[in-house]
Amino acid sequence: MSKPVTKNSIMNQLVALEQFLNRLMEDVEHAKYRRNELVAHAIEDAAASLTLGFKSLAREKLAKAHLHVKNSWLQSSYARQLFDAETVEFELGEGNYLELLDVNGEFLPAANGHFTYLENDLKRIRAEIQSRSGKVK
Repeated sequence: MSKPVTKNSIMNQLVALEQFLNRLMEDVEHAKYRRNELVAHAIEDAAASLTLGFKSLAREKLAKAHLHVKNSWLQSSYARQLFDAETVEFELGEGNYLELLDVNGEFLPAANGHFTYLENDLKRIRAEIQSRSGKVK
């Protein structure tokens, strides 16, 4: 069972979230490499939800404020994780981390070989199970 939502708990969450978001924005500002649009949009969305959370809290709409806090945490966390991944990629060098578009030429044949082996093994096991149960095709 979750704890009841109180004005103080919402306020504490909003303050912690604001600090988290400020640290993230400082880190992004001091980054030495190109800006990521997804990170920027996630930060903007998190800041907008944070503002709505404060406004809802001021109007004593605790459930709505809590929802905005959750949304803002989600956006902030996503932005932080994406920014951290980009930082790792920058530190390692382009092409060494998180490249989702280009498949390494050496990887594809090896992966196909492994999957072919697994597929053949599964077919063999399936045939063995069927023969033991008397359901030979």
